[in-house]
Amino acid sequence: MTSAVTKGRIVLISLVCLFAFPAVMAKLVLSQGWYKTGVTNRGQLIEPYTTLGQLGQASPLVERGWQLAYVLPAECREQCQQQLHLMQQSHIALGKYQERVVPVIWTSQRSGSVGGTMAVMQMNDALSAKVLQGQVLIVDPLGQLVMSYTSQPNEDLVALSKDMLADLRKLLKLSRVG
Repeated sequence: MTSAVTKGRIVLISLVCLFAFPAVMAKLVLSQGWYKTGVTNRGQLIEPYTTLGQLGQASPLVERGWQLAYVLPAECREQCQQQLHLMQQSHIALGKYQERVVPVIWTSQRSGSVGGTMAVMQMNDALSAKVLQGQVLIVDPLGQLVMSYTSQPNEDLVALSKDMLADLRKLLKLSRVG
């Protein structure tokens, strides 16, 4: 009789260990930071939730649409010119989503005038403090700043533009707004 009881206890303990072991291992992996979550976006999400309205900035678009915004530096040199060209090319590369997105140049009071066919928006002080010069931003139709892409000096702007284009396509595909 003792061998049957002992055998039953061993089976019970084995079953408890069998089902508890994965949970204990999962807790250990998560608490030690050994697991890296998968991220599909290539740009930097803008957190906390910020809209143009919260910053006291009126949208340059009469009709609602997505904005691909470029914050114009005080002096637009070679990298700035290349970024403007790539932004226009990215807009063309959107294909069927092109009509849902408007490229916009954001300027501060210190920036000079910009030629071209893109819409231009004069930034107020609150928005100027929130964004960096030379930064590309994706703004949704409700005015929320969604993602940002900041180029470093001597960085491959084509790769940055491709990353931005991939994120923008994904947002437009999943969006129910605009």
